[in-house]
Formats: sequence, C-alpha cells, structure tokens
Amino acid sequence: MILEPATWNLQPRSGALAIVDLDAVARNFRFLRDRVGNGRAFYAVLKADAYGHGAARVARRLAREGADRYAVASTAEGVALRRAGIGGEILLLSHAEPEDLARQRAYGLTPTLYDPDQVEAIARVSRGLGQPLGVQLELDTGMGRAGVRPEQLERVARLLAASPWLRLTGTFANLSCADDPGRTETARQIAGLVEAAAKLRAFGIEPGPLHAANSAAVLAHPASWLDGVRPGLGLYGVEPAEGLSGGALSPAMRVETRVIAVHEVEAGTPLGYGGRFVTQRTTTVAVLPIGYHDGFRRGFSGRASVLLRGRRTPVVGSVSMDLTLVDATATGAARGDRAVCLGTDGAESVTAWELARALDTIPYEILCGFGARVARVFVERSTE
Repeated sequence: MILEPATWNLQPRSGALAIVDLDAVARNFRFLRDRVGNGRAFYAVLKADAYGHGAARVARRLAREGADRYAVASTAEGVALRRAGIGGEILLLSHAEPEDLARQRAYGLTPTLYDPDQVEAIARVSRGLGQPLGVQLELDTGMGRAGVRPEQLERVARLLAASPWLRLTGTFANLSCADDPGRTETARQIAGLVEAAAKLRAFGIEPGPLHAANSAAVLAHPASWLDGVRPGLGLYGVEPAEGLSGGALSPAMRVETRVIAVHEVEAGTPLGYGGRFVTQRTTTVAVLPIGYHDGFRRGFSGRASVLLRGRRTPVVGSVSMDLTLVDATATGAARGDRAVCLGTDGAESVTAWELARALDTIPYEILCGFGARVARVFVERSTE
C-alpha cells in the first residue's frame, strides 16, 4: 500500500500496525551513500526482512534510488527478493551450504565462503556447473564468529587456486566494535583484512573489492570504507550508538495500535497475570491489542511507555501474549484512541533505543522482533 502523507494517520482493523516510511529509508540511503562516495560498492543489508521493515518493498524503493547491491543472510531470503522482482547482486552473508548451491546459482545469488571445509565442499559441488561461479570470501579478522581465520587462509587460498571454476568477486570481514569509536579493535580488524588480501594475491588469488564497514563504521570510521560498505541499521534510521549520526538519520518505522477498552479501577486492584502490579490509587486502565507475540515484549512490563494522546503512558501489569495494559490516568483514554508503541506523536517519541534499554538489549532486536502478526503498511510520497 502506497499512501500520501494526508492519509498516514491509519487505524488498524485489529491488533497493531507497523507503518514503514519508505521516504525515510530513501533519505537514509542517500545520506550514507553520499557520505562514502559513489565510487564505492554499496551493499544495502536487507536480512531479517530488512530488520523488520519489509525487504521486498524496501529493495524496490532503494532500486529507484540507484541501489544495485543487496545483502541477506540466507538462500531463502535471497530467493524471496528475486521472486519479488529485485535485480542486481544479492550477497548471502551467513549461510551458504553446498546443498543449496544449485538453487543459489539458479536465482543468481552470490554465496559466501566462510569455513575451509565448506570451501572444499563448495569447490567439489560446483566443479561440474559449467560456468565459473562468483563467490565472496569472509575473513575472521577479530569477530571470532564465522569466517576464515588467518591460520586457515593458506589452505583456502590453495583450494581456490585449484578451483578455477570459483571466482572471487569480493572479500570481506565483520567489525565487532565499530559502534564504539574509542575502541582500537576496529583499526586492527581493518588492517587484518587488508593484510589477508595481500596474502591472497601472493597465492595468485585476486580478492576482489574489500568491504568491512557496517553502519557504525560508515558513520565513525572512514578508514574502514575500503572498496565498499554494508550498512544495515542506519538505512532504517536508527543509530548503532546513540548520537553517532548527529541526528542525520530518520527512523523509518512507527508501530501503533488502538485502545480497545478502558476501565477505572480502585486503589488496591491487581492487574495482569500474577497480579504483580497493584494500583496505588484510582486508576484509568487502557487495554491495547498488542503483546509479546507481536514483539511488544513481556520485559516491557513496568519498564516502558506508549504514547497516548501525545503523552507518555506507562505500561502496567505483565505484558500478555496479545494484550498490554497502560495507566492512562494522567492522559485520559477512550476506546479507539491511537497508541504509539514505537515512533513519534506530537512532541514525544518512543525510540528503538529506549525500548532496547528497557530490556538491556540493542535496537536491532527491537526492530526485528515486531512479528508477522503486526501488519506492515508502506507509505511514501509519489513525487520524492
């Protein structure tokens, strides 16, 4: 659904809506692309359904902005983009096993090599495919996760040298601490990637473009930009660390619902499962049809607020699977009132970082957590 701004004040028929502003995604893309310059490869990271924003619709809008490279986690995510009509390169960042190779090739996906045994298996399976297979190589330069480690690089280089039907189209690493500009690990990890690329060349293997920069590195570590960048969270308008963009990013998702019931209860009334919250005064309780199955987490109980009539309204009682209670005494409430669980209403905002702090987690988890039951509605100005 593409809507003009005048119709953005939407009413969910039931449950909750995630309203995705594709114009905001486009602005964030332009800001990040312009920051690193048009001469570098720009991989828009769309894994986890574009961090909960809707990968196919986000990709279509980014394509209109000039994007032609995307990164996802798995074959299934890449196939879904192809079936949605998305062209350009689609890089599989995480899971590219040899049993999926035929499907990856059929859909024009670029698998990543990240383990010596996996490289050997892919080299064996791909030998009879006919045309050379474009692949990328992930190096572990300090993340301590997937990726070829320095002591494994010679084995992988020899495998690649003996497998001319595999052609490296890029080599990359993941940065573990880029969201903290004061940490020294980032510089060491970038240097490790550059050194590994030189070793590959010494074995006669051209590594292709080098890329390491996530959103945090795009914002804070120009030395990491190399031949290309892979921003994810920043595309969706959320800073990897608060203040890192200086306010240049625009949050793209708003999650809202509607009050379905209002009750006035006396002091001493227990609310929700377990009765762990007991009112201390006469209280107006508003019932919202959103719960932890939707991604409004149980841990928000007593730790988060929603915006009701443009004002902060605290969550009370235990968040249920399908319902949440808020104390609307200070704001008033009526059935049908809009409640903003993530986003802005008037002068007030509930941010992904605020919700993340309530759970001692990160905003990535908050955005990805709003599940399939929360209907996505996409808004954009047709003239932008």
